[in-house]
Amino acid sequence: MTTDLERRVARIESREAIRELVFDYSTAVDDRDFERIGEIFCADATFAHADGRDTTEGRGAIVDFYRYRTGLMGPTYHYPHSHRIEFSDDDHATGTVLAHAELALEATTYQVGLRYVDTYRREDGEWRFGSRTVCFLYFMPLSDLVHGGLGAPDRKRYPDVGPVPADLPESLATWQAAKGLS
Repeated sequence: MTTDLERRVARIESREAIRELVFDYSTAVDDRDFERIGEIFCADATFAHADGRDTTEGRGAIVDFYRYRTGLMGPTYHYPHSHRIEFSDDDHATGTVLAHAELALEATTYQVGLRYVDTYRREDGEWRFGSRTVCFLYFMPLSDLVHGGLGAPDRKRYPDVGPVPADLPESLATWQAAKGLS
């Protein structure tokens, strides 16, 4: 019979394993470690952009997506910040990760402010991503950010797409209520 203390310790161990998973994601993407990227996603995982621009399903397809996307870039640096994890049971959890990234893209330095909305699942005894959705506060050349870009609504400035509205925070009900929009 499992004691309360054993259950609590197991939950702490799971929480730490999920935090390490988030770390491993960042370093695997930055290091172009495609084998590790494959290991940290569940076999049936999904990776998506909140605006629907990219949605990829399945471990192999996710690895292929990263091979292609990172192949378009020079060095990248992903750094996660705060991380909230909520468990639904011993093998399933959800989380939100606040993060930044710096990307070299078309000889330009891009700065990115984002949130990852995740599901985590224990698969074959290991915690992995069941899904990962990226929501952008901004994605723009560093020079745009320095010159007031954060104050504009069109804060996603991908090189292959004209400026488009950001995913956050304007879409949030709390933001809309605070601005008197709802």
